[in-house]
Amino acid sequence: MKKLIIAIVVLMVVGIGVYYFVFNNQDNTPVDTSQTDTSPAQTSTETNIPKTQEAPSIIVDIEKFSFSPETITIKTGTKVTWVNNDSAPHTITSDSGGLLNSKTLSKGQSFSFTFTDPDSLKYHCNIHPTMKGNIIVKSW
Repeated sequence: MKKLIIAIVVLMVVGIGVYYFVFNNQDNTPVDTSQTDTSPAQTSTETNIPKTQEAPSIIVDIEKFSFSPETITIKTGTKVTWVNNDSAPHTITSDSGGLLNSKTLSKGQSFSFTFTDPDSLKYHCNIHPTMKGNIIVKSW
């Protein structure tokens, strides 16, 4: 039981650190994505990421029936991991194109995807359609 509590605390600290790093190093200017092409990005393969660099990553928490943060702006090559912290099950599903299509995640489970192409993608939870999120992928 102690190991589980320690693991959860470590994951929370890492998640907060990643969140702080990502959102303090980005241009937080709002982006109007209503006119943006939402064609799907492609998942990366190991060969697309240089062996000497670790790909950036970010965690999106699922809690209180929402994605937090709801909108993220990331660089191409970033791995996004959604972690279900709710007692209810959730999914991560693209609004169109089928790029994101997770299995149903129970509490404590996660789903990851690496974005390799600049794009904008809206997603939701299939079980709770009012849960919505948006990802803006830039190549800068």
